[in-house]
Amino acid sequence: AHPGAVCDLCAQIRNGGELMPRLSTDALTWFECFTARKRNLWFFSLFFLFPLVGNLISRLTKARYWLPDFDALICGAHNVSRGISPYSLHPVCDGIRPTPYVYAPQVGHFFAPLEQAFGLEGARWAFALVYAPAILWLFWYAILKPMDKAPWHFRLMTLAAMVGSVLSCGNIGLLLHALTILAALQMSKSRLPFIAIVICGALIKPVFVTYLVVLLLEDRPLIARLRTFLLSATAGVGTLLALFLTAGRFSDEWHWALNAVVILEQPGIGFFATTSALGLNTASAVTLIGLGLFITGMGLASLVLAEWGGLDANERIIFGLGAAQFLNPRLMDYDMFTLAPCMAMVVMMAKPLGQKTFTWVSWAFAGTLIFCVVCNILEIRAIHRAPVAVFAYGLILLAVAGLTAWPQRARIRGWFRNPLPVLQDILAQRI
Repeated sequence: AHPGAVCDLCAQIRNGGELMPRLSTDALTWFECFTARKRNLWFFSLFFLFPLVGNLISRLTKARYWLPDFDALICGAHNVSRGISPYSLHPVCDGIRPTPYVYAPQVGHFFAPLEQAFGLEGARWAFALVYAPAILWLFWYAILKPMDKAPWHFRLMTLAAMVGSVLSCGNIGLLLHALTILAALQMSKSRLPFIAIVICGALIKPVFVTYLVVLLLEDRPLIARLRTFLLSATAGVGTLLALFLTAGRFSDEWHWALNAVVILEQPGIGFFATTSALGLNTASAVTLIGLGLFITGMGLASLVLAEWGGLDANERIIFGLGAAQFLNPRLMDYDMFTLAPCMAMVVMMAKPLGQKTFTWVSWAFAGTLIFCVVCNILEIRAIHRAPVAVFAYGLILLAVAGLTAWPQRARIRGWFRNPLPVLQDILAQRI
């Protein structure tokens, strides 16, 4: 952050000059100084971990059930393999407690051998053996992985918006996220594993196709990025279309389940959560038009930050993994791990815009997450932390992107007035 300023403030604390750094400084400097003392570091960590850890402790002490989302998958596989419809709002399988099955029938057929080999309870244990390392990997990536432009203070704060059910639900999306991140970090060697995992993941969770936006945000000539993205997106959409067309005799019931659970009952914490809060039907024309505009705006904002935010090749990939979540209209709590380093980078990209701007942006980010912790401590159930945080994240990203693009306005106007030189540069791979 500001090494000199941090050292001066911390020296004042150690010498008794001030008990706390002044709030007029930016949030990163303030928290770096505040956590210079070991006891304050513990307080800082426990404060922002409180909602997540507190919820987990509550679940453990009250003996609440774990892995219900995986139960839905394996119960659905059990029923599909026996020719029984897996789609019910109140599914029942012996010995487990599944939530409603909302995956394609083909997904049930794919996982049926797992259930047939181990049984329902055995399949749970087999899943737990890969689920636990995946969770640890996600936490390491989100909080502990060394990243120069994503301070761990900001990344740790993002956990304040998560709930304990993120870990206890056993949703297979967490395993897919872990595999996607692992493949993305190896993209400098080959993009094929990343593309394959994203498309395969989309067969289980179609919104995973938004991860392909990472290919547009890479540090490569634009024409090469567009080519890779369009080919991958075509393959992804084609695969999803084939999934819908080959769903078989349970196709209508699957579509009913998608509408009843995914669209109406559980709109998530992203764009659909906002439209639902405004009283708009998720499938209405107004909502879908708004979604198109929203995705376009967030996509362009992400491209602006990738191009002009001062990120290196690896940082652009990490930023892209988080930016992809903003394009997911049905973002869920278990999709938030990649947002931690992404939002830390977005806040830090405000730093070159001036100290005043950085101060405002950093406190808007930190203040939102402090508010989330306070709401959890006071048990204000009317305020749901994750949607509030995601909404604030989106506004911060748009604001930083707008302020980053503002100094380039003359250049951008020139592109619109005479696009030919820009097109020539793109085709010649100079951009």
